[in-house]
Amino acid sequence: MLTASRATTYAMCLLTGTLLTIVAALVHPNLAGDGAGELAAIAHADAWLAIHWAFLFGFVLSLTGLLGVVDRCAGTAGEAEARGGVMVGVFAYGAWMVVVTFMVGAGWTLAHNHVPAEGGATATQAVFVYDMIRPFALAAQRIGAFALGISTCLLGWGVLGARMKPRWLGWAGVASGVIAIALAVLFGEATKADQAAFVLPVLWQFVTAVVLLAERSRA
Repeated sequence: MLTASRATTYAMCLLTGTLLTIVAALVHPNLAGDGAGELAAIAHADAWLAIHWAFLFGFVLSLTGLLGVVDRCAGTAGEAEARGGVMVGVFAYGAWMVVVTFMVGAGWTLAHNHVPAEGGATATQAVFVYDMIRPFALAAQRIGAFALGISTCLLGWGVLGARMKPRWLGWAGVASGVIAIALAVLFGEATKADQAAFVLPVLWQFVTAVVLLAERSRA
């Protein structure tokens, strides 16, 4: 593949992946209350499967697209940091996938076993299983947010080392990563603040994709 074509492909993967993630997050139903309440909300969310598959496909595309940052930093002082950022990013998205796959698989199945039998033994068992497994998934989500923060810091550092323009893109990556790390460390995994730790890194990836595409257009 030609270098220009490869760079465009990576940028398009990053743009598509982040857009899928952002849209899925925006339309995701709010889950609040106890296990029974959350299962009821899941069961009545018609787009539940589509939302979570959008997340999963978006994660894979985003990771593929981040190779474009490494490609852009190759041969510069920021190459090592960019490579490190992608390596940590693989772990981050892998951990994030745990909670998403739990929700698209076990969460969806338990929700549809719970609602038809509401008040019966099957409903009680569904809530019990959900309440026992969900803390594991949320713990994976929290460490995923922490890792994505570190990944974004490293990628931003790599962009600075590569002297990519605009310069604020690198500093924005470092700042976004630091904020994500702080949110993951300071707030529990069942809080909205912990979920918010993913917001700035994903937005930074989206902006990075736009910048990379703009570079290709000018070239």
